[in-house]
Amino acid sequence: MASPPTTGDQPLLTSNTINNIKKCGYLKKQKHGHKRFFVLKESSEGSPSRLEYYESEKKWKNKSAAKRVIPLDCCLNINKRADAKHKYLIALYTKDEYFAVAAENEQEQESWYRVLSDLMAEGKVYDGSASNSASSLVGFDEASYGVITPATAVYKEVWQVNLKSKGLGQTRNVTGVYRLCLSGRTISFVKLNSEVASVILQLMNIRRCGHSDSFFFIEVGRSAATGPGEFWMQADDSVVAQNIHETILEAMKALKELSEFRPRSKSQSSGTNPISVPTRRHLNHLPPQPDRAHPALAH
Repeated sequence: MASPPTTGDQPLLTSNTINNIKKCGYLKKQKHGHKRFFVLKESSEGSPSRLEYYESEKKWKNKSAAKRVIPLDCCLNINKRADAKHKYLIALYTKDEYFAVAAENEQEQESWYRVLSDLMAEGKVYDGSASNSASSLVGFDEASYGVITPATAVYKEVWQVNLKSKGLGQTRNVTGVYRLCLSGRTISFVKLNSEVASVILQLMNIRRCGHSDSFFFIEVGRSAATGPGEFWMQADDSVVAQNIHETILEAMKALKELSEFRPRSKSQSSGTNPISVPTRRHLNHLPPQPDRAHPALAH
């Protein structure tokens, strides 16, 4: 952590530096585990809220240039994550990058996540990101197989995956690095460096999903905008694949429970309803048991 004197897990800042600093301290970079000194600043004098990091607290105090600066208003989403190496990750997804840092414990992870999320939300309200992004929809190709949605829309969860040239990924030419974005009723595939979702699928149209090792798949029926078939994708490791699987199952279950409170049309097909699924286990723990597609999901 930062050197003393400290207040909580942050350095005791002087009056001329504390004005726009919301949080600072040491975190590990996900890839190599190197500790770096991170400084989270709220917007001021025309500068957006941003996360900066330095080689050390000393370099920061000596006013060295930041090694990286990530404006929070450019973030698609910020999520708590876990993988096979790190239990307490905070992941930032921008249009063109995935950047994650590891906290020492759950309390530290939650503290950073909360303040990052709050500043990101404030930035989007103040600068009107959602409305500005709508301009990027001009000329959008309707072959994108779904409702047009800007990538700055607020999603519940985001993961970075590699869509494989198999099934619908091949026939619809949706392959490579994408963001798998989950909202209350849909999942979307947003291509890296893109402003809009390439594919949007209704949760109600998912027949089944599952994972095996680091792979995750979704099978959709004829009612899906893409037509019937499967999307196969690879996550970073088996822990992430299981997290995707269980989180989407939980969303399907929540949507099913919500729909049961509403009158049902006689013409509504039972095949379009989400299926009963088990409650998601809390992730942020050790790697799972050997993975497999969920057997209860087959019709």
